[in-house]
Amino acid sequence: MDNLRKSIEAIFNNTCPDLILQHIYSNVLENDIFSKTGFLEQGLSLFDNYSFDEIENLYKKLDSDWLLDVYQGKSSNKSIFNLLTHFNKQVLIERDKEPFVCYEHLLRWRDLSFSLGEDLFTCSYFAYMDNRSKRKRNFFSWRTVAFSNNNRLKKLLDKGIAENHFHLKGSAPVFDLNWISLMNTINSNHHTEKFKKLKKGLKLNGTTSHSFNNQNKEIDILVYKASKIRLVLFQFLLDENSEINVADFKYLLYPNSNKNDSFEVLMNLSNIQIEINEKKKLYGYEFYHKGKQDVADYAITKDMHINNFEGSFIMYGERQLLYRALKYIYAEKKESFKIEKLLHAYISIKNQFRSELIQVNKKVGFANFSTYQDRKEYFIPDNSIYETALLQMAINDSTKFQNITSFETRIAPKDTALAINTSLKKYQINSDPKALKQTHYNIPLKKVLGTYKANKEKHFYTVHFIKFKEKNTNYKLAQEVLPRHHQLRKDVKKQARAIVQLRESYSTKAKLIRGIDAASNEFNARPEVFAQAFRYLKDHKLNGKYNHLKKEIVENKLYATYHAGEDFYDIIDGIRCIDESIKFLKFCQGDRIGHALALGIDVKAYFDFKGRKLLIPKEMLLDNIAWLLAKVRKYNINDHTSEIYKLEKLFDSLFREIYQCYFDKDSRFYNIDFKHEIYFDAWKLRGDDPYLYLEDIDDKIEDIPNITYWERCRINHFYPKRGNIRNDSKTKFLYQQYHFNPAIKKKGKEIKQFEITEAYIKLVTSIQKEYQNYIVQMNIGIECNPTSNYLIGTIDKYNKHPIKNFFNLHLETDFDKIKECPQLFVSINTDDQGVFGTSLENEYALLAIAMEKEKNEDGKPKYCQTMIYEWLDKIREMGLEQSFKK
Repeated sequence: MDNLRKSIEAIFNNTCPDLILQHIYSNVLENDIFSKTGFLEQGLSLFDNYSFDEIENLYKKLDSDWLLDVYQGKSSNKSIFNLLTHFNKQVLIERDKEPFVCYEHLLRWRDLSFSLGEDLFTCSYFAYMDNRSKRKRNFFSWRTVAFSNNNRLKKLLDKGIAENHFHLKGSAPVFDLNWISLMNTINSNHHTEKFKKLKKGLKLNGTTSHSFNNQNKEIDILVYKASKIRLVLFQFLLDENSEINVADFKYLLYPNSNKNDSFEVLMNLSNIQIEINEKKKLYGYEFYHKGKQDVADYAITKDMHINNFEGSFIMYGERQLLYRALKYIYAEKKESFKIEKLLHAYISIKNQFRSELIQVNKKVGFANFSTYQDRKEYFIPDNSIYETALLQMAINDSTKFQNITSFETRIAPKDTALAINTSLKKYQINSDPKALKQTHYNIPLKKVLGTYKANKEKHFYTVHFIKFKEKNTNYKLAQEVLPRHHQLRKDVKKQARAIVQLRESYSTKAKLIRGIDAASNEFNARPEVFAQAFRYLKDHKLNGKYNHLKKEIVENKLYATYHAGEDFYDIIDGIRCIDESIKFLKFCQGDRIGHALALGIDVKAYFDFKGRKLLIPKEMLLDNIAWLLAKVRKYNINDHTSEIYKLEKLFDSLFREIYQCYFDKDSRFYNIDFKHEIYFDAWKLRGDDPYLYLEDIDDKIEDIPNITYWERCRINHFYPKRGNIRNDSKTKFLYQQYHFNPAIKKKGKEIKQFEITEAYIKLVTSIQKEYQNYIVQMNIGIECNPTSNYLIGTIDKYNKHPIKNFFNLHLETDFDKIKECPQLFVSINTDDQGVFGTSLENEYALLAIAMEKEKNEDGKPKYCQTMIYEWLDKIREMGLEQSFKK
């Protein structure tokens, strides 16, 4: 099946749309549906394990088998869309109007459908099967992510699951909504500006072409062409007895897709929009949205059956269009050749655009994901029907199809209490199916989705601060009086106070905020930047000023979670980030760490993946060494003495290079020999407000006046508990230099290559193991996000996810392995399910099938099937126990 999957990817994802369109107007015979040359060009990139002769053999297999009908064989016409039926036959089934994935093929399905989108396969499956049975289909609102046919797992999850890590705006079907928005408002100034922004950034899914005829394509021109193709297909499928005169729009589709050759497309955008508007008026289903009638998609037609409101009805139009076009092709009707070419070009453009919004490029690291994440709302204008659909589908499409009994949604903070309250009102919805049993004409979009019922307490919020990168400045005076991340600290203070003001107000929405978090790229900011705000919010108690205005007096404790150990240069850096979160942010029982990959991934495999050479900022390497040596002392690790001695010497060298040579020669600290123990003590102070150390370091920190509640949170009394550290002048001096010496800050950003030895790997493995035991003692939860970690981290298979290194009770039978495992408090979550194309049920299923397929040294199943489900059930229970809800 692997060759079939790669062939499908070559044809529907890597084929040049311009070549497809130009073929319509060529004199080539109609049955020449896919050229050998074109396939070989793609094969050189995709089949890197095959010789040229083997790729030619694969084309022969394609031409003699897969291009033919899966059942009728040589008696049928050739079609590239027959490839889909060969794949679908093995992996898809239908149950109660919905597509389900055959569980044993779930990993193969995931790999291909994530690259090309599920709708291409589900719609082609239904089109083919319905054509054979002469069935007319009216339901197209199945879930956005198909579940497997694993009834056992479904029953297990129906007992109730918790979603503890779910970013609201990254969890709707973001690509689909962006695409529908573009196809219906193609001539928009908003879209024009976003295309400019998109093209200024990196092309995230760059492909290699082996054709000398390859031309540079501009993504906006391709999308404009797709909007015209969609109109043509929609109009034709309204009356399949008509004909398509492709000559009528040759001037739009035939030229190469760049601004010079395709200027006619740009000149005719307004006409295309007029045609779209006409279709909206004639055929589009009208929703009542924000005080007016609005059509989300002209392909969501007025005759849409009411049952579609029970599912993802915004997807109805695009799916029905694909289904009807494919059904026409499979019926081998008169205009099949033209429809096939137009649809092939449309799908190819759609997938090329999709690859810039959905993370399909398989590059590791948070920065790659962050670029995708930043684009998720590019073509969804504020206050549009698409924004409303995005916010509501994120929640509704999760709760409609899954029994999520605790639903924690991550949202970004605002600068004022009023802004937070307004956003909460916009986000609040409910998926009560009773709200859907209404007449379907002119139903308001919000009314269809229902209104939130707070007493259910299933859906609540964690506010996540954003880790912004510090802006560089060459202004020396500012560097001397402003600490690291000065602006971010100001923003976080403002946002934290806004949360407190909302909690103090009489707003009923305040009690929906149950947690705080900090998210985004870990390299942008360390936990220390958020330390004061976290302590301020975690310790906040309501003053009761507005209690007389409240129906009930409830003082909700705010719990904390933090994205840590997800992306890192060195595993030690990742574990240190987790440690900083716990120590500086006052973490305690009931709090959680998001991801924590550094805590569980295979140390040797990670360093081997990195080629045993790390390129890392010098100040980060210095911090890592000081922290590691401190843990060596704490855990009394006596092995690897030569490696420890080497690290001590490297610390001394780096410290002189970054710090000591920039000390004031007149300072009393100039000739002091600062060892890593003193440096580590200075690291402990990073949870304190740096302004406390700006001036005279001989002042007693505890004596500085603290009038407001915010100021009383300046000192991290939680850590270090030894008060003499804050009275030590050498320690305070180092912390002062860390924040207010411009030369040190600049020098620390320089990059050093750090080479990994075998002894260092063993040392890091020991530290990792000891720190796992510390997390157990703290009883802090770990939020695991399998697909997110698979796509962002260095894990190349689901069965290598560290969740089984965190917790293996019920999974393993070997007593020694059970005893060695820390048995951490873990849960399974989705993170940004829209960007990653997944769902919570899907995350459980992917882990289950990966474990079932894992083999031991004898080639037999490594894990017992029943024990896998017991293991998952226990994780499900722990997820509920981790919940921040009351």
